Amino acid sequence: MTLIELCAGSVRDCLIAQEAGLDRIELNSGLALGGLTPTVACLELAKANGVTLPIICMVRPRGGGFAYDRLEIRQMLAEGQALLRAGARGLAFGCLTETGQLNWDANQALIELCQTYGAQSVFHRAIDVVAQPDQAIEGLIKLGCQRILTSGGAKSIEEGRDRLAHYQAQYGADIEFVMGAGLNVANAADLVAYTGIQQVHGSFKTWYQDPTTQQGPVSFAYDPRGAYEGADPDLARALGQALGKKE
Repeated sequence: MTLIELCAGSVRDCLIAQEAGLDRIELNSGLALGGLTPTVACLELAKANGVTLPIICMVRPRGGGFAYDRLEIRQMLAEGQALLRAGARGLAFGCLTETGQLNWDANQALIELCQTYGAQSVFHRAIDVVAQPDQAIEGLIKLGCQRILTSGGAKSIEEGRDRLAHYQAQYGADIEFVMGAGLNVANAADLVAYTGIQQVHGSFKTWYQDPTTQQGPVSFAYDPRGAYEGADPDLARALGQALGKKE
């Protein structure tokens, strides 16, 4: 059975994942920036409202790339520890050098933090911009990282399907892969079959409205499609059905 992970940006998204019968949650803030570290309060409120799915928390201090300075890495470690203490089942992170190599020391520190709490370590889509992805995967295996989220170094998993299949065939015995970017009801089953990767990741998003987003010349909109994005419960259920889950 394929494992489905919802990329969540709110407590409501977490509840949608739970109600749709999905398998795991990656909790973020700032999805419009590619996902940033969520608050401890968001994690705690999701759990207090009945979410029992494992929640992996993003640890990413800012938008843009992944070449962090010392203060940013210290912030990541502090926030990661706070989230693990609050019940996160793992952390998703990715630290690179300015030349696109693994930041060995930073990633090692975050992996060891996860190990201290018996939690899962996940290297996120920073893998899709590294200079030498195979070498980076081998390095993450040596560091003890448990899982990698990737599109296969492409804009979408459709475009990256051949590399995803290579990753799974070459390294799947030593590290887990979860594929994400452009996952939908129409392509999910075919991509699972083609790549051999049995874990998928998506936001299944729709756009919500807030009438106070714009008033006269003042606008806080960041996308013409709506005021803010969030998971669509119908899409989440449909994806589950496409991959053989029962309601």
